[in-house]
Amino acid sequence: MKKLAFIGVGNMASAIINGILSSGAKVASANDLVLFDRFETQCASFAARGVEVAKSAPDAVKSAEYVLIAVKPQNLGELLDELSPLDLDNKTFISICAGVSTETISRRLGKAVPIVRCMPNTPLALGMGVTALSRNRLVSDAGYDFARGIFTAAGMVIDLDESQMNTVICVNGSSPAYFYYFIDAMVKSARAQGLDCDNIVEAVCRTVIGSAEMLMRSGKTPEELIRAVTSPKGTTERAMNELYSADVASTIDKAMRACTERAEEMPKEFGI
Repeated sequence: MKKLAFIGVGNMASAIINGILSSGAKVASANDLVLFDRFETQCASFAARGVEVAKSAPDAVKSAEYVLIAVKPQNLGELLDELSPLDLDNKTFISICAGVSTETISRRLGKAVPIVRCMPNTPLALGMGVTALSRNRLVSDAGYDFARGIFTAAGMVIDLDESQMNTVICVNGSSPAYFYYFIDAMVKSARAQGLDCDNIVEAVCRTVIGSAEMLMRSGKTPEELIRAVTSPKGTTERAMNELYSADVASTIDKAMRACTERAEEMPKEFGI
């Protein structure tokens, strides 16, 4: 019996697997894992590292104690229908499918099973991820600790009630794209103003990283640090006034709410 099966080996699952394999067997070793993806090439690099690749999703599930579901939401219904005839006793499911509740997964499987619901983000690939976790009532403490260990191997974990799992997507799951957008806009503006240097992207990224570190270490609020940087009648004040007049905070709020709304819509849209 394998410890952990991955169903779906896309970018996020690959980041999680790399985190596990890089943890020095603290969570699991290559011999403890079994993978399945409809596109076998997705598994090739892990097979070369000694990870077993199953011939089908049911085969992977049958052979594992824990099952991490990492398929796209539009493919989830078909997968769960395929797994529903199996004996699922003594198996714990771990789902990273955005917007899909533990109740929905159990209903589609045809029986109540232990499920840990997760919302990770892509910085997991660097060991700097943030993953939100919740669980249904059937998950044992040991099962939840194992699931937490998977994600603490590649970053930090926040524990939530499942009622908050759709909302947290706009905070950690989708938010890397917000920062990429802001960085891209800064770089394009700098170049449009004639700033010509090869490492401008790195300079902006390091400023973002340093600013975030200052916020975490200072014990101050974002508003306090904004005031500390903003000298009266100075350059930062002029820049911030443009952001305030454009009501960028309201746009961010709308974007985050749209993210949450989409999480609520997807299960119905994909017939799960």
